[in-house]
Amino acid sequence: MTEKRERRCFCGCGESAEMGRWFVQGHDVTAVAALRAVEELRLAYQLVLLGYGPERSVVQTAVEGAGWVRCPGCSYVGPSAAHTCTAEAPAGDQSPSSPEPGAEQEQEPASAAALLAESGAAQGRLLPEADDRMWEAVPLHLRQQLRGPAHQLVSPAQGPLTARENRHLLSAVRAASRMRMTGAHWTLLLTTGRESFGGPRSQRAQRLCEALEQVAAEHTAPAPASPHVRHVERTIRHLH
Repeated sequence: MTEKRERRCFCGCGESAEMGRWFVQGHDVTAVAALRAVEELRLAYQLVLLGYGPERSVVQTAVEGAGWVRCPGCSYVGPSAAHTCTAEAPAGDQSPSSPEPGAEQEQEPASAAALLAESGAAQGRLLPEADDRMWEAVPLHLRQQLRGPAHQLVSPAQGPLTARENRHLLSAVRAASRMRMTGAHWTLLLTTGRESFGGPRSQRAQRLCEALEQVAAEHTAPAPASPHVRHVERTIRHLH
């Protein structure tokens, strides 16, 4: 009779995992956190090798030479295609059709094409329409971070994702696992609530939502504050 070999936990602890598992229970969470720390450290080394760091900003270099924008009216820094805030834009940046100062017209806080996400990982942020070219520019590292959790969540699909009404959501998660995302997929994933991906104890659903939150933080614009809120923020800054 052939003796079955034990599988050692893939976190590297040296312990034996249960049959059919890659990790000792709970060690997958530790491994994911450790991998993030290692990747963050690796990124710092890569920046140093390319001549960037505290003394030379890679972000400022992107602004100066790669078409990125730094909005004076909000905290957004990134690709111009993803920027929709028009708050406090410099006079030179206004289009010829912009109203003259003092004109009694209500200025829209953002492009009419932008969608304010009311739920999901992008809640409170502005998302372009599904056919916007911005979705094609989602950085590779963000798509790769999403790929693993998406694959785990649909291998196999369980819980809410198996419901008939969530078939489009399931299709979007599968597209993320193959890194073949469309704008419609991104919009659906970023605006879907956590409960639609899995139960409150589902670590697979939690990892997916954390990856989506990272996409929202790095590749979408925050909704511009109202004029009253911006006035309060400027007052606070002057006091400091």
